[in-house]
Amino acid sequence: MLLSIDELMQSLRSALGPEAVAAASDVLDAHRIDGATPRLVVTPESAQQVATILRLCADARAIVIPWGGGTALALGNPPPQAGVVIKLHKLNGVIEHDAANLTVSARCGTSLNALQVALAERKQFVPVDAPYPERATIGGIIAANLSGPRRGCYGGVRDLVIGMKVVLANGEQIKAGGKVVKNVAGYDLCKLFVGSLGTLGLITEVTLRVAPLPESMGTFIGSGDLTRLENFCEQLLRSNLLPAAIFLARDGPSKQYRIAVWCEGFHESVRRQLDDLGAMAQRSGISSANLTAEKHDELWRPLRDFPLQLKCLIYRITVPPAQVLELIKLTEGWASVAIASDMIMGTIWLACAAQESGRERFAQLSEMARERRGHAVIFTAPSALKSGINVWGESAPTLSLMQAIKNQFDPHGLLNPGRFVGNL
Repeated sequence: MLLSIDELMQSLRSALGPEAVAAASDVLDAHRIDGATPRLVVTPESAQQVATILRLCADARAIVIPWGGGTALALGNPPPQAGVVIKLHKLNGVIEHDAANLTVSARCGTSLNALQVALAERKQFVPVDAPYPERATIGGIIAANLSGPRRGCYGGVRDLVIGMKVVLANGEQIKAGGKVVKNVAGYDLCKLFVGSLGTLGLITEVTLRVAPLPESMGTFIGSGDLTRLENFCEQLLRSNLLPAAIFLARDGPSKQYRIAVWCEGFHESVRRQLDDLGAMAQRSGISSANLTAEKHDELWRPLRDFPLQLKCLIYRITVPPAQVLELIKLTEGWASVAIASDMIMGTIWLACAAQESGRERFAQLSEMARERRGHAVIFTAPSALKSGINVWGESAPTLSLMQAIKNQFDPHGLLNPGRFVGNL
């Protein structure tokens, strides 16, 4: 840093007011990131204040870490130091809901639940099922690229974002995309910021595509051994059914698998799909049941939150969908490993005990994924298990291009440094 922490604190308090800058030990301890304690916690109330903070931090060469709802801070490599945490929860609220054109604009600190409640008044919703929606903020969900179980039906976060406002590392405010779906002017910079973990800029406002709320929803549950469930999956994927999500799961201590199929739409359509799934289950020799309303939510809530279990070591393996069951079979002998797999997208989540023995599986999983044209990462883990390892695994061939982009947007490496792929 070019300034002492006291000098930076004075500058920030002069610009934002003393109540916006905290340096008390209890506040700093509550905002530790992977064991690193910040020097200051700053809480802006507007995009202009975010720009002021970043400009002052850039002048002081102070590291900045954005903080939304705090649900996804276990992602990525540990930061070399925490520096200044910028809490964005006060930048909240819906700016504009264009129900006719199926879009909504909201501030970055708006929680997903709050946004869904606002949209429900017009019978619409954002088709994102990010973990812990009561705390997860729209900006954080986009920065971490957290889509949820229905990604295969509605598309991922990157597909749903059509516009955003961002503050760059030097305090410059920029706008990307627009507020209509058919926006084709210039480069689509929105996709660059989605999933960048705040390493390129701080998102302050976003415009998303929304969808009509389904009239009805229900879940088919099938259980049995993996061979019979494989037969059921083959029938399902060859059928004309269009479920919102298909997840194969196994609890840690159990060798019993279950498959969950999320159906939604008009009442008649959901009922027909559940009946067809029951007939497939009978042909495959698996037991089955249908869940509706409250039981449906109870089943999908833990599957939605599965990737961000903070007391576990969570692996994410991405392979072509046709390779999912083959890779799962290779883990059948692994004790106390829970599995949740998105059969449409080809994403497998493995939850292990937060122990060194679990971390030692990383090399094996990476090799298994690579052999099947996929990739494995340590998605979340306690900070002690991240020491001396790159959680993103083998770097992509495009790393040099990513480094060049990072240098353009953040030449001094002040935004969430070291946490992204290739220690960007």
